[in-house]
Amino acid sequence: MDLFSNKQSCCKAILRLLLSHVGLFLIVCLYAVLGAYLFIYTEAQQQQLATLNKQGAYRVMNSSKKYIVLDMFYQSRQNLTADKFKQLAWNNIYNFHNYIVKAATELRYDGTNNPVNDWSFYNSLIFTITTMATIGYGYVYPKSFNGQVYCIIYACLGVPIMLVFLANIGDFLANAFRYVYSRGCCVVCRIIRKKSEVKKSGQKPKSVFKEVVGNEPYMPTQEVQVPITVNVCVLALYLAVGGVIFVLWEGWQFSEAIYFSFITLSTIGFGDYVPGVSADYASTSIVLTIFRLATTLIYIVVGMALLSMCINLIQEQIVAKFRWLAKEIGMKEETDEDIRIKHKYRKTLHEVVTTPAGKDGNECQLHNLEDSKPIKNIRKTNPKGSGGGLVFTDLTQ
Repeated sequence: MDLFSNKQSCCKAILRLLLSHVGLFLIVCLYAVLGAYLFIYTEAQQQQLATLNKQGAYRVMNSSKKYIVLDMFYQSRQNLTADKFKQLAWNNIYNFHNYIVKAATELRYDGTNNPVNDWSFYNSLIFTITTMATIGYGYVYPKSFNGQVYCIIYACLGVPIMLVFLANIGDFLANAFRYVYSRGCCVVCRIIRKKSEVKKSGQKPKSVFKEVVGNEPYMPTQEVQVPITVNVCVLALYLAVGGVIFVLWEGWQFSEAIYFSFITLSTIGFGDYVPGVSADYASTSIVLTIFRLATTLIYIVVGMALLSMCINLIQEQIVAKFRWLAKEIGMKEETDEDIRIKHKYRKTLHEVVTTPAGKDGNECQLHNLEDSKPIKNIRKTNPKGSGGGLVFTDLTQ
């Protein structure tokens, strides 16, 4: 029994580790790297065939250029009229043009004799990450039968893993964002509230940074909603950071880099701009290449979670506003909880709640409200010259 209990505890510890932020990140990284090597191995034969076709097109192209030059030299010495010579030259150029277009589209001819290297580790890793994230640039894709079958199986497993990871990271970012906003941006409101509480008693107010974060009676941090403008500013700042990075690394215009960042993070992924394609990574060191690859992938994954977080926070604001509008126009009836909240946090220019001596906003709980009992240890004051404050209305009276 002890051995079974130890094994069960060990399995639980491993599962907790795997389902943590670090564990899910390692799973995503390992799955992406293994998938990259899988597609490199699977598409090696198809890539070798593409290289042979391209090199064959290169040889045919050089032979065609030599033939056209010799043929035009020979025809120039014949007794041809100007119209016939122009027609002959036009036919040669037209046929040569058509062959170039066909070789470029079908045989990957690009004017060089270099081997086709679509499935480098850089491209393969970008492919696996964008497949798991459902971005799908489309500039690299499996062409062999085995590669296409493996891609289906890989996506069926990889997409859920990525979605769980993004949801996990998104929740963490949302909670952190709410905490920073409520404890940072709202600190002025808390300081004003603290000063109003001890205005008459003359006691030194407790620092707002020492308060317990939670469902506080006066300013419940768990119910703080981040404004839409703040979410939009955070998202715009993140896109701007990506714009600066890709301008320096890829040589794009700033507008193109911003466009690429948004299209990628929103999982639209047209594929008209792809990192690593326009830049010459062959001339850079291996360390710098790895750094750029890691930075690009981290920016994409974190950005997708950040965009999802901002959209969810904006959605909360929009849903709350529509609910308020529905209640105002009579489409939805107010619940008891809505009435409690309305009376609990009503603002006025004449009254302010004072915390009892020896207590602060965290210690003064309003649990009596739910029990429909008179509230004790809370009194209303009207200090002369005081500003706006929070008013509690005793619903039991």
